[in-house]
Amino acid sequence: MYKTLISKRSLSSLPVNKTLEILKATNSNFEGLFSNNTLNQLWFKQGQQLIENLNQYISQSNLNLNNNNSSSYDLNLKEIIKSSINKSELYQINKNASKLLNLIQFFENIRPANQPIEIIKPTAKDLLKTSSSKFGNIPTDENLLDWLNQSFGSIQEFRNLFLNIGNSIKGDGNIWVVAESTMSKYQKSAASSGVISSLNFNREPSYHNLSIIATYNGGIIDDSERSGQIKRLKDLQKENSSSTEEQNPEQDQKNPLELGSIEDSEFENSYLNKNLIPILNIDVSPKCYLLDYGVFGKKNYLENCWECIDWDIVIKRLPIRSKQAITV
Repeated sequence: MYKTLISKRSLSSLPVNKTLEILKATNSNFEGLFSNNTLNQLWFKQGQQLIENLNQYISQSNLNLNNNNSSSYDLNLKEIIKSSINKSELYQINKNASKLLNLIQFFENIRPANQPIEIIKPTAKDLLKTSSSKFGNIPTDENLLDWLNQSFGSIQEFRNLFLNIGNSIKGDGNIWVVAESTMSKYQKSAASSGVISSLNFNREPSYHNLSIIATYNGGIIDDSERSGQIKRLKDLQKENSSSTEEQNPEQDQKNPLELGSIEDSEFENSYLNKNLIPILNIDVSPKCYLLDYGVFGKKNYLENCWECIDWDIVIKRLPIRSKQAITV
């Protein structure tokens, strides 16, 4: 008999979101963003379906993991994702757990708009219209404002970049704001072995910059997954290189002073020495905007998403900031 990844009690239902529960009970819209019907489709029906799918694939797997009796839904899902990464036979477990975690985080960091916002279905002609430069819902926390200004130039530039990247995603995807760190040389050395998530040094990473990242088809921001993907790519490159050297023995001796490739530089400096903490997650998949905004409504949907960002949640997710004059 197969053992499940986590206790059945932990995945019996979606985590309680009081705001969404009230909207469902009162048959109310998610002001400024979703109709009540779309809210039910996205959160209650989709979420429950992901849970059922995940439980089904877990029950069919032979992966044994110590049950986590913690009441933290988020921790349980991250444990499942971490344990199913890089295992092709557990792909469906990893994908459903990732999609469910993304869904939960998305609805955690949005809230109904403070003022009425009209939800319309634009036509094809509206795609040619220039977006309004006027917007609300500007964060008021001084630390967050300063961090955004330092990272992107201004709130206006940050919003434009954030919405444009989201609008450029084709198909299912999420747009993230992450706090980015540079690791110490000791951490970087350990990271090269592909164990970023388990690092535990006295010298903690310094989070100094905010960045925008896009993921696709249920992808998540997770350093253990990211480092594993990069390490597999690097190992594959080494295997191909070794195969080529066997066919060309004259190339075995390399000049120790020879500069590495651009790819080698990016591998060493752009991936393994970075640590990312997601602080904001917006789902830009078609299922989020088609019902209420129509096929031409993605831009309107994203603009409304901005007005519904819960900056208090974003602030709670921020790590301790370490200002640096130069970022690498």
